[in-house]
Amino acid sequence: MNAFVTACERLDYRKILHQIAHYAPSQLGQEAIERLMPTNDAARISVDHNRVSECKRMIESEQGGFPIDGIKDIRLALNRATIENNTLTPHELLEVASTLHAGAALKAFIDKRREHYPELGSLCRTLSANKVLEYNITQAIDENGYVKDSASRELREVRQSIIALHMQLSKKLERILRDVSEQGMAQDDIITTREGRMVLPIKTEKKNMVPGFIHSASATGLTVYIEPAETLALNNEISELHFREKREIDKVLLALTRQVAESRIEIREDVRILTIIESTYAKARYSIEIKGNKPFLIENGSLLLMQARHPLLMQKHGRDGVVPLDVELGGASTTLLITGPNAGGKTVALKTVGLLTLMVQSGIHIPAAADSEFPLFENVFVNIGDNQSIEDDLSTYSSQMLQLKEIVDEADEHSLVLIDEIGAGTDPTEGGAIAAAILRTLTSRGALTIATTHHGSLKAFAYETPGVENSAMEFNQASLQPTYRFRVGVPGSSYALVIARRLGMSAEVLLDAQEMLGHEQTNLERLLLDLEARTQDAEKERLALASERVENKKLRDEYETKIKQLKQEVKDVKSAALRSAQEIIDRAHAAIENSVREIKAQNAEKTVVKQWRAEVDAIDEFIRKESDAVNEHETPSAERLGEFEIGDEVVLASNRQPGKALTRPDAQGNLTVAFNSVKMKVNVSQLTSGRTAPKPAEESSYFVKPVSATEVDLRGMYGDEAVAVVDKFMDDATMSGLHRIDIIHGKGTGALRKRIHMFLKEDKRVVSFKLGEWNEGGSGVTVVELH
Repeated sequence: MNAFVTACERLDYRKILHQIAHYAPSQLGQEAIERLMPTNDAARISVDHNRVSECKRMIESEQGGFPIDGIKDIRLALNRATIENNTLTPHELLEVASTLHAGAALKAFIDKRREHYPELGSLCRTLSANKVLEYNITQAIDENGYVKDSASRELREVRQSIIALHMQLSKKLERILRDVSEQGMAQDDIITTREGRMVLPIKTEKKNMVPGFIHSASATGLTVYIEPAETLALNNEISELHFREKREIDKVLLALTRQVAESRIEIREDVRILTIIESTYAKARYSIEIKGNKPFLIENGSLLLMQARHPLLMQKHGRDGVVPLDVELGGASTTLLITGPNAGGKTVALKTVGLLTLMVQSGIHIPAAADSEFPLFENVFVNIGDNQSIEDDLSTYSSQMLQLKEIVDEADEHSLVLIDEIGAGTDPTEGGAIAAAILRTLTSRGALTIATTHHGSLKAFAYETPGVENSAMEFNQASLQPTYRFRVGVPGSSYALVIARRLGMSAEVLLDAQEMLGHEQTNLERLLLDLEARTQDAEKERLALASERVENKKLRDEYETKIKQLKQEVKDVKSAALRSAQEIIDRAHAAIENSVREIKAQNAEKTVVKQWRAEVDAIDEFIRKESDAVNEHETPSAERLGEFEIGDEVVLASNRQPGKALTRPDAQGNLTVAFNSVKMKVNVSQLTSGRTAPKPAEESSYFVKPVSATEVDLRGMYGDEAVAVVDKFMDDATMSGLHRIDIIHGKGTGALRKRIHMFLKEDKRVVSFKLGEWNEGGSGVTVVELH
């Protein structure tokens, strides 16, 4: 028997397939799942897993909108369609149309998402989507399987004729029924049908009084059903039309059947593809149920199972009720020997590895971590359970030896071998010896082997033999209950004496057992118990330390995050304070400008004005230094530093004041900038390069720009507007050291000249003013002497 077939039988593989088949919408998918067998074709396994992964993502992302319904098992109908002059039934034709529609819907659905689901897109690419045949069938047959009048012109005409004759016949029979009812011959005042013909219910004793054909009588014999003679011709004509109707329906069905036969090759291919999609869909739904994953597939290498669970145990106990299994087999150790007490989980661990291997090589996701790794096996040999045969006169041991002989003969480096209770059923010494020899042989061939045992001698064999590793199922010594946790590197005890003592066995019997066991064996068992207890304590301490390490890291991360937040908050607060101070300075500047204007008006000394401005500049410098301190940890990029060259026009970001770079930026991004006659050291973070900077909206009044012109033109202005311009012009002229200015107001009516002269008479900055000479503009110009 094929090794895979035997493995499937002994590892409950068919139960998994039965669970998956429940998710297939049609019999096609269900049968495909039930026929599934593991394979060692790497390309096929990889494609199957990728399809399941894509379908799973599609189901989850589309929230159940995957169009999988409507696929029917039409294989028999396709075969029948090829038989000459055979006609498919309306129901069979509707199933063909439904399958074609489902295929077209799936193709359109997946085509729109092809880039996200390439494997499914490639699979659906060849679906024929025969919409013509689907249309012809649905146009001829309604959803109840009734051939429509529109199926052919002949059929429509025949049915119209039947309706017309039925109306005539009904009128005649109603007239006749009234007549016989008035004469007391009718049993009921109704018209009924017998054998497809319309008849009247007549009392039996009156049957000879109504001429016609008797079709039948009632069960009581009180009523006979007579077709009146005068309606015989109409009934015959209707019957003939019904025959014509049936012949026409047969012609329609035969024509549709021939269309199906002509497209049978493409439809069969559609059915094949849809079957694959259905089985993939069922696998995907199962993967969602078990929270399955596709493992890494490697052609040669180690078997690595992480957080693996037996799927049938998950169904019974729930995911949280099954202890996960971590196993690594391969590389330096190709054989794993599992020891431990009965009912401790040794056989479950063995079956978990075997069953998940069969599932992986069948393209089924497994309940294990996605980091798990599986090599592809050419054979999986399983020896589990009592295989004694009464018919073949084989004991348990003999049956096991026959199977082990087959394994030893056929297993190689591409095989997975699972043996439960190796060497059991015979003398422990001899059984242990032959078990060790078999394990040594399998190890030398490189077969990945897992075996369970209670033989103490095999524990020493595993310790001494290269390539063989001891392992055990953990046992809680306090509660004497298995924990089902798998541990590698140490053997386990069978706990026979411990369990017997816990269950109340007499001390005398236990002492006698220990003496018969021997001093060395007793000490070995005690050593194993002590080792397991220490191992469990170390594991608890390791878990506690790991938990503490995680908590410490969490606290450190929180602390670092809070420190960063605090530094940012300090910076934000300081920046906000500086912005607030800048606003205060801006308002102070405005107030100082007004004070300067008053000082000038009162003929104050220029030194007083300069003193005021020096104080303002000192405040500016303080704010600049504080801003630099806030940003000192932010080193500008090389690209940012390269934006500024000596002589470049720059703009101060805070007030749009233009200036000129006198130096290149240093490593911290500081450079010297001249703002008119004032030089300042400014960081590049506070500047915009004049080459890319927008033009300032207006010039700052913090620094006075020297006036080069000595005249101001007021022509076209009104009085108050002109006075404001003259006032500003005189401010600038005074600060620039000018003692004479010319005001051009034009001659006109003289109103503007009078308004300006009135203003000049009241201004303290004016020494004197007069109209210009003939060569200075005459009465159109006023010449003003300033202090």
